[in-house]
Amino acid sequence: MMRVVVLMMLVPILVSAGSECKASCRLANISITVESEECRSCITINTTSCAGLCQTQERAYRSPMAPYVQNTCNFREWTYETIQLPGCPAGVDSSFTYPVALSCECIQCNTDSTDCGALSMQPSSCHTFSHY
Repeated sequence: MMRVVVLMMLVPILVSAGSECKASCRLANISITVESEECRSCITINTTSCAGLCQTQERAYRSPMAPYVQNTCNFREWTYETIQLPGCPAGVDSSFTYPVALSCECIQCNTDSTDCGALSMQPSSCHTFSHY
């Protein structure tokens, strides 16, 4: 009887832990460093992206008949924003367009349009431009 009571007390904890794992793919604030040699400028843009873990299960036996699917945290909805880079000489396109995530989901990564590798956690920085 005691085992049933303990198990019944653990069920809500296990369910909430499972839903927490599913919800870990979410919007994240990120900074992108944009460097332009033509404009001799370097700026940092704050935007949103998707980050987090997605639940996946690896099979003990991989069948050549069944494809292996690895879910990753990707954009569900997004828009694009464009900024003008400072310091561009006449005749140089100063616009820079970047994606802004609006919502995220765990789906199979589409390698045709997405870099599915891990993002570097190293801080980005600009190179120093030499004057000619």
